[in-house]
Amino acid sequence: MEFEIREYRAGDETGILESFNRVFREVCGEGYRDRQRAFWDWQFARNPAGHRIVVAVRDDGTVLAQYAGVPQTFDSRYGDAVFVHIVDSFVVPEARSGLKRPGLFVTTAYPWFELCDRMGDAVLYGYPVATAERIGQRYLEYKPLRDIDYLCRDVGVAGAPPTPAAVEVDAVAAVPAETDALFAELASERGCLVRRDRAYLDWRYRQVPGGDGDYLVLAARRSGALRGLAVLRPQHELVPGACTIADWVVPGVDAEIADALLARAAGIAAERQRQRLLAVFAPDSPEAAALRSRGFETVPSSAYMTRRLTHRIYHPEMTTGWLAEHWWYTLGDSDLV
Repeated sequence: MEFEIREYRAGDETGILESFNRVFREVCGEGYRDRQRAFWDWQFARNPAGHRIVVAVRDDGTVLAQYAGVPQTFDSRYGDAVFVHIVDSFVVPEARSGLKRPGLFVTTAYPWFELCDRMGDAVLYGYPVATAERIGQRYLEYKPLRDIDYLCRDVGVAGAPPTPAAVEVDAVAAVPAETDALFAELASERGCLVRRDRAYLDWRYRQVPGGDGDYLVLAARRSGALRGLAVLRPQHELVPGACTIADWVVPGVDAEIADALLARAAGIAAERQRQRLLAVFAPDSPEAAALRSRGFETVPSSAYMTRRLTHRIYHPEMTTGWLAEHWWYTLGDSDLV
């Protein structure tokens, strides 16, 4: 089978989508909905931080394999950095190697990792399925950081904090103009996180196809000043029956603002007949502690399907231990929500 392994070129997206959908129809079964061109354009072509894509492609344009990632601009104690979230990698059935190793998945990945190294990316990460993780650890220097835990609270739990009278929470049609200043406060308190400025949040939740129906942006104001943002995905089945808190920007772990956002989220969940609120934060973060103190319980992702955060570091000063201590994240940093 003759093919070339190379970086993405304009026009490859047609073959990528055809092969991607063929592979994932097989993997996901009847409930799978084909990935559309509009989503590909949003995820890769319109991502403010660019894209990282390597394909194995035949002369007729058939894409046999892809290794791809979504770059994200991070603020860190070491300055600006780019983390790349590995997504959408695949090999079509007829190109899988059986007992032959390392196989096309790995031989397509090697130049992708070289590309990221040339681009100066700091950390490459993902949540691989078990088979991909085993291959990645053997051939691609994948290292586990941790298994992800979910924070869950039943919508009708007794004692959930009410909305404080001094705070107003509204669902807004656009990411507020004050978001950059709000995020700057949060970034000054955290060691390493996606730059959640207005441009990023607008791309991530408003420009995504279907975003107006899939996500709700909640803005919390005290005396008219923006003091918190939360992004909900009310209909989401990572945990069955969940209303998911996809993102969260609340500087200072402001208890009054957090209570107001959680009260509004619980109300929306009840309106949508969802059974529980779901959030993900780094386990030792102030946000995780605040949610646990408000009735959220820690549920290992293995109760449903294990989600293991794996990584490979290129940054000369970052280490696995440093990331485990300082990397602040939400579900919205991933493609899990």
